[in-house]
Amino acid sequence: MSSRHIQVSVPSKKTGFGKKGYVQKIENKALISEIRELDKGTQVKSCFCVKYRKPPREYANGFRFDVGLADKSGEIELTYWGGRDKEAVQAIYDSFNADDIVYVSGTIGEFRGKKVDVNEGTGEIRQANPEEYALDDFIVTTNQDIEELWIKIIETKESLDNPHLKSLLDAFFSDNIFVNNLKKAPAGISIHHACVGGLLEHTWEVLTYCEAAASVHPSLDRALLCTGAILHDIGKIEEYEVSMSIKQSKKGMLVGHIFIGTELILEKISGLPAFPPLLKDKLIHMILSHSGKKEYGAGQEPKLPEAAALYYADEMGAKITQYIRAKKDAVTDDFRSPWNKRIGSVFLE
Repeated sequence: MSSRHIQVSVPSKKTGFGKKGYVQKIENKALISEIRELDKGTQVKSCFCVKYRKPPREYANGFRFDVGLADKSGEIELTYWGGRDKEAVQAIYDSFNADDIVYVSGTIGEFRGKKVDVNEGTGEIRQANPEEYALDDFIVTTNQDIEELWIKIIETKESLDNPHLKSLLDAFFSDNIFVNNLKKAPAGISIHHACVGGLLEHTWEVLTYCEAAASVHPSLDRALLCTGAILHDIGKIEEYEVSMSIKQSKKGMLVGHIFIGTELILEKISGLPAFPPLLKDKLIHMILSHSGKKEYGAGQEPKLPEAAALYYADEMGAKITQYIRAKKDAVTDDFRSPWNKRIGSVFLE
């Protein structure tokens, strides 16, 4: 099977049902976002990245296990429904690991949400052969010029009128490992900027919104606001891991990017003995409060105008991107995109 093909059993809008009643092959491999729109019972044959595995357990007719599947468009869960030979089911489960690319032949099911069912004897899950998939089905890279964005961030840093904040940014920017990681890191797993380079793209967007806020409201401390914008999400460098998919790290789960970022900043400030204590507290407050509300993960809610500006700039960067992505990814004849639990439906015309 070609690496970019998926076989599905759905009627063709152009030709209707053929002699066998089905269209057998669709060119250009369907992604999980498209698979989620298929009807229950539709056949799926494709390749996916394994995000996680849940060990075999007994059910009424034998033994089953669950696997998290992913590609660049999202995630979906697969259930393998095996027979009563526990060792045979275990052998299939043991034949692949997390981060492997697997070939799947199954059908769309609906049990607590859309999923893929693989039934023993009629379906299959196995390690994929290299010729069966394309890397760009899994690894997404920002369509922005990373080096160009980085130059703009450097230019902003150079324009700041606070020597302490410039020294702090210099301490980060002179760390080649940090800069390399910042340029490659994603800003999320699926919600927004979920791609290699997504964190730098998001950082530049938030910085641009903050610059606009400082222009409209000259009373804002521009240097503090811009520094907060540049550093607000640096904890995501350690919160996520990228292989054939984007995953949360152990530290990301236990600590989270807000507190990881706070740690990184405090560590750099500790090497700058002249850094003013109140300025440190203001900057740390902005990092802790940039998610806005505690129910959104914030360690503190904004208490400074600059902190409020950073929060809303972050919201704009994340939300607008979600609307744009929903419009770009929509595969429908309707005038609205499929419903999204975070933003609802987007008007497409």
